[in-house]
This record gives sequence, structure tokens and C-alpha cells, in this order.
Amino acid sequence: MSNSQSGGVAAIACIGGVVIDRKARVDGGVRAGTSNPVKVTQCAGGVAGNVARNLARLGCKVRLFSVVGEDSAGDALLRGMENDGVDVSGVTRSVVHATASYTAVLETDGSLFIGLADMDIFDEADETWADGAAVGLGQTTLWVIDANLPAATIERLLRKHKGAAKVLGDPISIVKAERFRGVLDAFEVIFPNAKEAAVLSGRAVTRPEDVPDAAKEIRARGVTTVVVTLGEDGMYVEEASGGRFLMAVPPMHVRDVTGAGDALVAGFAYGMAAGGKYEPAALGLAAASLTLETDESTAANLSVERIVERIETRAKLGKHW
Repeated sequence: MSNSQSGGVAAIACIGGVVIDRKARVDGGVRAGTSNPVKVTQCAGGVAGNVARNLARLGCKVRLFSVVGEDSAGDALLRGMENDGVDVSGVTRSVVHATASYTAVLETDGSLFIGLADMDIFDEADETWADGAAVGLGQTTLWVIDANLPAATIERLLRKHKGAAKVLGDPISIVKAERFRGVLDAFEVIFPNAKEAAVLSGRAVTRPEDVPDAAKEIRARGVTTVVVTLGEDGMYVEEASGGRFLMAVPPMHVRDVTGAGDALVAGFAYGMAAGGKYEPAALGLAAASLTLETDESTAANLSVERIVERIETRAKLGKHW
């Protein structure tokens, strides 16, 4: 399997957030109620944006649909996307709001302490915006959509414009996950974490044993495949053939958790689009593993070859899917 082999895959649409990621890594651990010394870095981010960049690095044709400001940050984001091979013709520019930003305050081990999202700009992606995006979306057969968009926009896209496209959804947060509840039957695959699975299922998820019941309930509401992401514990997949836990692919080291979930979604989407020897879940877990090893929100050296190498290394160690 190689990047060149994916050249014939139809374009994939990534719909939702593209933002500036700011990462504040705290020296010595976060201390509440006082000033904390940090090192701040900045890079491109946003769920739809990260998935799009990852898919482009895997050799896919990708079209991004989002909103950025008429500002230097928006210019930089679009230029970077284009340099990575992403078609940004579906991105509109706002003269009202600044480009969205997400600030992650990270512990010294790279884990997230708190995330701060300034994303009012996505309110401009309304139902009229959805209708305008429909022509470009009609040229794609696989969509990845995140819950940064307003609920009415998500419903408009999935009820009026989906057609025969297969749709993958990332709920993003326990607050934004609510935006998917009324359209779960329109998703082929959805990727909640445990807390988001509780919102979507209406069931308490406080222990690993609770995950299968929540996933079954979400699937009963119409989703074909439910992938509950569990961080360092891997994922739980619920599909027509039943449910199973899959172990994570351990990274060589953890630099930053930001973007690992987006890489998992991208690897899974690539597996659905390109087919091949390895199942989408394995490709997603390997892509997440590689992304944990970088300070950026996407791994610049992500490739099909590196993902396959990581899967095969795991197999040689006797770890099976």
C-alpha cells in the first residue's frame, strides 16, 4: 500500500473547523489560582482542518469546507492547507469575525489540562452557507464533518444535501455532541470519546464496562459503526458483526495529545476510501500513535508507509487486532 495507490480515490470532503492552535505547555505542572510559567507555540488546527491535512499527506484528494477570517491568520491557514495539497475553494472568508482559535493548556507530559475555544466565526456557517457548499460537496462521496458547525447547518447538510455520500462524524466535545443527536441515523461512522458517547446515548459512562452498552444504544439510533475513542486504552468498535475493544498502538514517546484523535479519524477515513489489506481501525490507531510523537497538531511525516510500518511492527511483537 502506498500514497500513489490512493490517487484514484474520489475526493473526500472535510467540513467544519479550521483554526489556529495555540499550545501552552506548563513548566512543572499546572498550579491553580496563580501565574504559571509556560512555553507557547502556535500551529494550524481544527478538527476538519487537521483531518484534511492528514488525508492529503496520505495521498488523498481532499476538499475543505469551512470559514476563516479576512485576516493574516486566515491567510496563513489557507496558504498552509494549499501547500499540503488541500483544495480550499470551499472555504469562505468572514469580515465580521476573526479566524477561530483553540488554546490548549498542557501538562508537562503533554496531556490536556484545559482547552479554550474562540469559535464564534462558525455561526456564520448557517443553512445558506450549507446550500452554497452543496455544489462542491456533490463532487465527493465521503464526508468527514465535525460538530463545530451549528446544529441547523449539520441537519441541513445531512438531510438535504448528503445524497449517497457516506458521512463520518466527530462530536468534538460533550457540549457540541448535542448537535449530532437529531441526525445520528445519517452517519456511517461516528467517533465519540467516552463522555461524548454518554451524551449521544443518554447512558452513564463512568467505567470501561459501560462503553459497550452506550455504543450499542448509539448504533440503535441509526449509526452504522460506532467508534468510541479511549485514549491510551485504544478504542471500542460497535458494528453489525458485534463489538470489540482494540488496543492502542503505543507511540515511541508522547509529545502532545492534541490532534491525535483527528489523525485517528483521518486514518479510518483513508481505510474506508482506499481499501486494502488493513482495516480502517488499525490505520486510525497507527496514525494517532505517530501524531502523539509530534508537537504539531498534525505529523508532518505522516504517510501510508509509516502507518503500515507501525502496524506491522506491532504484529511482529505478537499484538493482534
